[in-house]
Amino acid sequence: MEFDDEHTFDKPAAAVMKMFSDRAYFERKCKELGFTEIEVLEHESSGAKFRIKLRYTTKSGEQFPDFARKFLPQVAVVTQQDTWDLQRMTGRLEVEIKGAPVKVACDMALKDRGAGSANELKWTVTSGIPLLGGKLEQVIADVIRSKAANDVATTRRILQDY
Repeated sequence: MEFDDEHTFDKPAAAVMKMFSDRAYFERKCKELGFTEIEVLEHESSGAKFRIKLRYTTKSGEQFPDFARKFLPQVAVVTQQDTWDLQRMTGRLEVEIKGAPVKVACDMALKDRGAGSANELKWTVTSGIPLLGGKLEQVIADVIRSKAANDVATTRRILQDY
């Protein structure tokens, strides 16, 4: 399943990219979102490329449909990798949820828009479970959408420091 989203910011893309390529931003954001057991597994910043891989624990806070409860944990161990091409301002986000038979990825493009900027997100959620995979993909997509407002509000708040 694929879907699009967009996060807008009141600062130019260059300021947002400075934040998106800062390890401290990711650690602070995870803490402010209430994640626990936050660990930076890998981190590299080399000129035109930035990459960070984190692992954290989070409570879903979602009431999953009966069929999804056996596939999706209420307390999830998440591994997330963000990779950015700093010159093109394009990136990719990949998420693994331990024990969940789904793959989540997002292609990102950060662009100036007026006095601010926008991060254009193209999400892909896949599951190989026969018959139920499509329904499981929809559940995950709904979780992503439901958490987006809090995520972007936190990011906007942190952006004020850049």
